[in-house]
This record gives sequence, structure tokens and C-alpha cells, in this order.
Amino acid sequence: MNGIPLRRAVAVLFFLICSPLCSAQNSSPAPGLPDSSRQFGLIFNIQAAPHISSVNSDGGRGYAISLGFGVNFSPMFQMTIQVYTGKEEIPSGSVKPVDGLLPLGGGALEATLFFTSRSAVRPFMSAGYGLYTLNGGSGYNGGGANVEAGIEWDFSRYFSIRGGAQFAFIRYHDPTGEGEQFSGFEPFTVRFAGAAIRCAFYPSVIP
Repeated sequence: MNGIPLRRAVAVLFFLICSPLCSAQNSSPAPGLPDSSRQFGLIFNIQAAPHISSVNSDGGRGYAISLGFGVNFSPMFQMTIQVYTGKEEIPSGSVKPVDGLLPLGGGALEATLFFTSRSAVRPFMSAGYGLYTLNGGSGYNGGGANVEAGIEWDFSRYFSIRGGAQFAFIRYHDPTGEGEQFSGFEPFTVRFAGAAIRCAFYPSVIP
């Protein structure tokens, strides 16, 4: 008779211990589905973006590589500062006095809006405005806006990859270098469309 109450007591104790553990497992994300519900925290990223461009209807090509850092404000919104390097082709005869495949540098402030959270695949749209220089010795200074739309894949709470399509226009309004070298300069606009792939890191530095 004494064995029956003991077995019942052990069974009750086992139930009381396992019940909270099972409840916690059910409330956590399903295995294999990364948690993209990131709250306030830091972001670091690296992006590569080749593109084709037009300068006053003359075609060109180029690419940009950027390093970014910023803040993830909520699962749906983040802002970063992107620092760019790359090349931009200015077709011969389209702009005076410097043309060719010119070095590109600059920086931009960018905001990104996600259209869903708690999902491994999230559509997004971003917009930004930046200041740029073509060929810092003898070239052009300018600024303009860019937009991007695409999909971000969250592999974990701390790492994601996004791919998107970009469009931008940059108005170059000021020549660099010595003034006498730039006789005949007229402001011009570079419009470009391209693709971008970005790896983002979300370090758990801020509690």
C-alpha cells in the first residue's frame, strides 16, 4: 500500500516540473524559424551593388561597396549611415572636363521599413540621401537620393542577408580641383538602376 502513494507523489512531482518546461518550449519560436523580432540595438553591415547608369542619356556602368552602422529601433524600422567607395563611368564627351571610369566616394543616411516581423523572410523598402565625390583630385561633388526594395532573409537573431533592386539619382553641382581647370563645367545628373546584396550583423551589445 505504501508504494502506491509514493508512485503517485513522484508522478505529480514529475508533472509539476515538466509542465513549465513544455509551456516555455511552446512559447518560443519553432525550431528552424529564426527570431527576427529584434528590438532596440546596433547594426553593422556590408553591401555590394553593381549598377548601370545614364548621364544626360549616355549610358555607363559602375559599382559601389559600402560599410554601414546604425540602430535597429524596432522589428519594423532601422536607420544606418552608409560609407561608400566604388567606381562610376562618365561617358566620353558627355560631361566637361573629366570623364572615364572615375573613383567614387561618399556617405548616406538610410532608413529601412520592414513589412512584417517574426518571419524568416521579410520584404522591405529603404530610402536615403547622400553626399558623393567623383575622383577626389579632379572631379565633381554632388548629392542625391536613393530607394531600394527587396527581401531580407533572417538566419538568426544576429545575422541576415538581403537582396534588392535599387534606383538613385545624384546631382553633381560642383567641380573639385583648381577652378581654371574646369572651364565649361555644367551641373549634371547621374541616374542609375542596379541590384544590391547586403550582409547585416546585429550584435547583442545593448541590453
